[in-house]
Amino acid sequence: MKLFPALLLALLLALLGGIGWQALRAQDGLLVLHWAGQVITLRAEVAALAWLLVTVALLGLVALLRLPFRAVRRYSRRLARERLGNGLLALQQGRPERAEHLLALAARRASIDRVPALLHAIAAARAAGLLGRVQAHREALAKADPLTAALEQSAAWLEEGRAIEALASLDTVAARTSLPPAGVLLRAEALARLGRADEALPLIARLKAERGAQAATLAGVEARLAEAALSDAQEAGTLLIRWKGLPPALRAQPGVLVAFARRAARLHVEAQAAEALAAALEADWNEAVVAAFGALPPFEGDERLARAEGWLAARSTSPGLLLALARLCRHKGLPGKAEAYFHRAIAQGAGGEAWEGLGELLAAAQDARAAIAFANALRVARGEPPQEFPGRGLRERIGDAAAGEERDAFGHPRLPAA
Repeated sequence: MKLFPALLLALLLALLGGIGWQALRAQDGLLVLHWAGQVITLRAEVAALAWLLVTVALLGLVALLRLPFRAVRRYSRRLARERLGNGLLALQQGRPERAEHLLALAARRASIDRVPALLHAIAAARAAGLLGRVQAHREALAKADPLTAALEQSAAWLEEGRAIEALASLDTVAARTSLPPAGVLLRAEALARLGRADEALPLIARLKAERGAQAATLAGVEARLAEAALSDAQEAGTLLIRWKGLPPALRAQPGVLVAFARRAARLHVEAQAAEALAAALEADWNEAVVAAFGALPPFEGDERLARAEGWLAARSTSPGLLLALARLCRHKGLPGKAEAYFHRAIAQGAGGEAWEGLGELLAAAQDARAAIAFANALRVARGEPPQEFPGRGLRERIGDAAAGEERDAFGHPRLPAA
């Protein structure tokens, strides 16, 4: 106890003692003790004082007898914490065998730090390849803290690709008690790996609403699970239901839009995907989204070419848009126009994908230049400069690289870099 509270307590006890003594002196009390033929007579105030002194003496004797045991416990706790610190330091320094030994010793002696010591001992044993020690530490952790042990085991199973076992373990824990946020994340990950990402999304949404401080991290997890849920859809109706069930902010994510477009192309709902991508592009431009817009297969009533050409005036230097226009012109049977857009996309940095598309276009026309286009696609993929393409002189190359004038919201011209 600190000095000031101890002094206050001593003063309070002295005050209470004085009041009690005065109260007893005012009474004519007499205490008579008869023990083994002896009779002892004491006044009440003397008897109370004697009782108090005997009580204090007994308490002091008990404290004195407990003193060695308390010293041993303090020493044991201090030694365990030193071993825990040294074990963590050894683990950070890349000495897992020594770390496992120190952490195991800390876990045997520690009381408050037992669970953290066992958790890090498991990590050290796994890093050292001591599988037997890993199992022993897990059994000890299960006795000390079953919930923490279940979370650690589930995380290990997920790392090993055993999502079924991880989900079963987490469901067993959830039946007994509510899962902490880490457990909810592990359960969502297990569901996603089993092709049930649509069931995991509500878990993350609920967790994000509860934990505002981690909203940014959870938003990334939610977007990844939304992509997985769309990619796992086996039927067109299921895909559209899942897409419409996503929050608007999630449907605006580029990765989610691209995942929807790719799955829609496989399930033959290209029209709905094209409309969703176009609406997203008009709200917020993104190169990956416009590339996915142009990569969709043609469908009945396809008006994507006209819509994309409408964006060209404001996005004349967009490689994704130029590549999408080249593909759309090819689908519409306009090879000359498609080739021009492919060359413009290459000049704006579209890279190997544009060279490959140009090669496919020329190969379909049995043009010998297709081999050069395919070779350039490989060169660009390897980080090498492309070979000069026949028929593209200086004038043509200048025309490919030419960019239309861009203006800001006030109508003032601006540089493309701006």
